[in-house]
Amino acid sequence: MTLMSAPPTTTPIVVPAQRGSTVTLHRPWRAALLAALAVWSATTVARLAVSALAWLPRGGDEIPGLTSILLGWNRWDAGHYVQIAESGYHLGPGYPAFYPLYPLLIRLFDPLLPGGALISALVIANAAAFGTLAVLHRLADHEFGPRAAQRTIWYLAAFPTGFFLFIGYNESLFILLSLSALYAARRGHWWLAGALGGLSSGARLFGLLLVVPLAIEYLRQIGWRPRRIRPDVAALALVPVGLLSYSVYCLVELGDPLAFSVAQDQWGREYTVPGGALLTAFQQTGGHRLLDPVTIAALLDAGTVLVAIGLLVLCLAGPYRFRRDQVYLVVHAALAFAVLTTTEVGGRAMMSASRFTLEAAAVFLVLARIGAGRTADRTILVIGMALQAVFLATYMVGAFMVA
Repeated sequence: MTLMSAPPTTTPIVVPAQRGSTVTLHRPWRAALLAALAVWSATTVARLAVSALAWLPRGGDEIPGLTSILLGWNRWDAGHYVQIAESGYHLGPGYPAFYPLYPLLIRLFDPLLPGGALISALVIANAAAFGTLAVLHRLADHEFGPRAAQRTIWYLAAFPTGFFLFIGYNESLFILLSLSALYAARRGHWWLAGALGGLSSGARLFGLLLVVPLAIEYLRQIGWRPRRIRPDVAALALVPVGLLSYSVYCLVELGDPLAFSVAQDQWGREYTVPGGALLTAFQQTGGHRLLDPVTIAALLDAGTVLVAIGLLVLCLAGPYRFRRDQVYLVVHAALAFAVLTTTEVGGRAMMSASRFTLEAAAVFLVLARIGAGRTADRTILVIGMALQAVFLATYMVGAFMVA
């Protein structure tokens, strides 16, 4: 398997203007923000419609209002983050497993927004989702051009579990910080990349993994055999700062600097050999019917990861393979899947793996290349949005399959 080699082309186009000035025709951030706004607006309308229709099977005379719909999004992890924002980490031994950046932001914005902590959580999640779409557009534009950038953000928002970016989870916040760190590194802004990486490790433990793709991109830029060490290499040391800060908090407030790790035991999280979680997921379908929720959940988790890994392989070989200078994106996604296939939670192996797949930017970038043809583009969007409607409705009625 080989990677293509070719320099990226993202130079703005300029033409002479009157009186000797120049006019920039390509305004990358303006284009990214407008594209993000279009995707966010269209998919938000679709999600609200699906969420309202999810009430129909319940029967009765009750007509859901906007508040009822929003409360329907406050399930599973979303409720835990809101509780932590309101009451802190002394709610129970399992709560330190939820990292502090998102609930801290909820608590900060709660006094400024009407409707309580839930509304604050939804506003932050949607603001972060909008930012994620804009940053991903810039990253994709930088790597593959504006048309691929448009498709990339549509595919992310239309992914079957893409609604988790817009409800009260920390998914969009974590992805925003991770992608921003990667994009800053790609542009050579190392201190910014390190600071964003530090924030990401305060949002989720596996923000620490950013050190690897950042280090690879750093070495690529300065040369694989550098003659001297530059001061900005210290920026990579900022990535663990978020986790270290949380550890200090746990020591002071909870009496154990590893309380966040111990808390994982409360949720039955265990680690196995690479690929072991995939095998366990398929084994858990044994003895259950095909349409049994246990079977559907296991196939959803394992199937999503297998499809995503297949797409990642296309980043390395075939007509859609990435260039050599884009290897940091492949490594970033590969690390995410390595973690997913070694993690088991409670009685359900690979729980939430279909949601965590959203973090692998390389998957959506290669999809954008595949979707260059009109038929492929329409197929990806229709299948993605149809499945997302089903999964969102399932989530709204409290089913455990896509939690």
